[in-house]
Amino acid sequence: MTRLIYSTILILSIIASLVLYIVSYDSKNISKQILEIKDLIKNEKSSIQTLEAELSLLSQPDRIQTLSQNFNLILEPIKVSQIGKIEDIPIKPANKVMDELVKRSLIGYSTDAN
Repeated sequence: MTRLIYSTILILSIIASLVLYIVSYDSKNISKQILEIKDLIKNEKSSIQTLEAELSLLSQPDRIQTLSQNFNLILEPIKVSQIGKIEDIPIKPANKVMDELVKRSLIGYSTDAN
């Protein structure tokens, strides 16, 4: 009877140690992935800051004025009459290729049966 108890405890302790090993291994992998993702986020934030700095440099009014003078562009302030509503934008005409595909796909569903 005691052999059965001791062997059961031994088997359970081996199983528990294997489960703990697997959990430990997985947690190390997950923490490694988290560090990699944090590095990627840091690199992306750095790239965003660089792009924002470039945008602010490129959109300086003095620079735009110099470029417009160099290329003989006539820049004027925006007039209120140039600002419109979203409803004023015309709807883009449908693509003929897409219309043809829709017609082909709906041939079996049409009410006109020949």
